[in-house]
Amino acid sequence: MTAPSYPVIRLKPKTNARAIRWGAPWVFDNELVTDRRTKSLEPGTFAVLEDDERRPLALVAVNPNSRIMGRVVDRDPEAVIDLDWFKSRIARALALRARLYETPFYRLVHAEADGLPGVVIDRFGDIAVIQPNAAWAERLIGLLCQAVAEVTGVSVVLKNASGRARGLEGLDDVSEVLMGTMPEAPVQVMMNGATYMADLVGGQKTGLFFDQRPNHAFAAGLSKDARVLDVFSHVGGFGLAALAGGAQSALCVDGSEAALKLAEAGAVASGFGARFSTRRGD
Repeated sequence: MTAPSYPVIRLKPKTNARAIRWGAPWVFDNELVTDRRTKSLEPGTFAVLEDDERRPLALVAVNPNSRIMGRVVDRDPEAVIDLDWFKSRIARALALRARLYETPFYRLVHAEADGLPGVVIDRFGDIAVIQPNAAWAERLIGLLCQAVAEVTGVSVVLKNASGRARGLEGLDDVSEVLMGTMPEAPVQVMMNGATYMADLVGGQKTGLFFDQRPNHAFAAGLSKDARVLDVFSHVGGFGLAALAGGAQSALCVDGSEAALKLAEAGAVASGFGARFSTRRGD
């Protein structure tokens, strides 16, 4: 396949090109030659990043409206970003999760760490929730959705457009159903010996902070016979894990009444109802 003809953006003289060569994923606006041509690129455009001596470094996604003006998408400056490219990234991420988790409830893609800069994808069994927090991912959300569905086999894909990161990229906050039917009730997630209730439609972020799972597990290991206070608890992340770890009691405090109700439902589903309480506050 013939490589696309990408525009070129260039590092300023004396900018540390070595960082990009050794794996740095971002290029900031003050590191680039921002001439009229570069500034006129549409957010999400792919471009070849060159050093100050015009040597290609990587293929980047450009957003002239963001402080992170270039996100490294591929180390190959001639890479073709198509459905097969997306599927290879998703498949690699899926293979890693399959080694870690017995059930399909996890963070499937964690942005730059999985080669999809600015993209978070959480999996809840047959449902995937995508947060495209970078302009290039928003622009190609259809291909991304298709790749996720084909590789994982999920039947429902939701787009979550909440969060400050999208605003910094100049993106809207309109969430939508990309494939399948919107879930009508919170999804039960078994994690660290407890049952969590994830609201994938109206909850914070994707509905659950999967990235905190190891921290919840660590706290649970310290909780035997303890009285636990979980502040800014959301749906009971640390509190429910602590109860699963043998805590005497757990009090969860959060500013969201809806999140606390989900925490209470999770405590009951886990069999911890008698040892669990909530308090609304900030």
